[in-house]
Amino acid sequence: MDSLELWATLLGFSSLMVAVIVVLLYYVYRVITKLGVFFLYFSFVMMAFMLVGASVYLYSPSETSLGVAVGVNMASMILLLAYFFAVAERLTEEFTMREVHYYSLAGLVVLNEGLMGLTFGLAQFGRTPFSDLELALYNSLNSYWFFYPMMAEMLSLYFILLSRRRAPLELFPLIGITAFPPTIFTGLLIWRYTALVMGLGMSALGLTFKSRLRLLYIVTILGVITTVYTPWLFDTSIIAGMVLYYVVSFKAERIARS
Repeated sequence: MDSLELWATLLGFSSLMVAVIVVLLYYVYRVITKLGVFFLYFSFVMMAFMLVGASVYLYSPSETSLGVAVGVNMASMILLLAYFFAVAERLTEEFTMREVHYYSLAGLVVLNEGLMGLTFGLAQFGRTPFSDLELALYNSLNSYWFFYPMMAEMLSLYFILLSRRRAPLELFPLIGITAFPPTIFTGLLIWRYTALVMGLGMSALGLTFKSRLRLLYIVTILGVITTVYTPWLFDTSIIAGMVLYYVVSFKAERIARS
């Protein structure tokens, strides 16, 4: 398989995962029972373990690593299903989502997005860019396999809310920031300048809204500027921003329905 075919295959898999995550995010709006909540956690946790297992195999392809990958997925599924059958009788009860659930689900979504950056990066570039923990973290987060699936999910969620006239306008700049991250394509000077301008512009736009996200946009501005020296402040602001993006989106729909 040549590089173009590999890239197309990975794009297909990532698009499928994005579609699944968008469906699950939409389901957060509609869940009313403990069974529905369990299904959400089960889906996101299993997706994370699937990506971890795939990363283990891709890092060192062998029969042993394949066995470990399968074992990780099987063990996690057995444990979750064991819990399900242990509490199955109570899962039909009605359930009201609280803030802790919004944050935990949002955290799982972002975790899966980060693992997508790791897994698809390993598949495309091999193990060298992920040879130690710092490199693995850097190349997982500062990857188009992390940013663009995430942007697609955010945009899809925003359109869903927009179609219901419930889209918080203060969230939109975050989509623009993730569309032009200055930490990818760093070898392209025109991209770097464009990303810096877009990142600063979108963050400044975010400051015009009176919301609790203003502090986040201030940190993001600092993060964009400091990408000249280090990506970590920008990466941290993006992770925090994504969690808040999903939490605010969940709340906007829930409040409108209550």
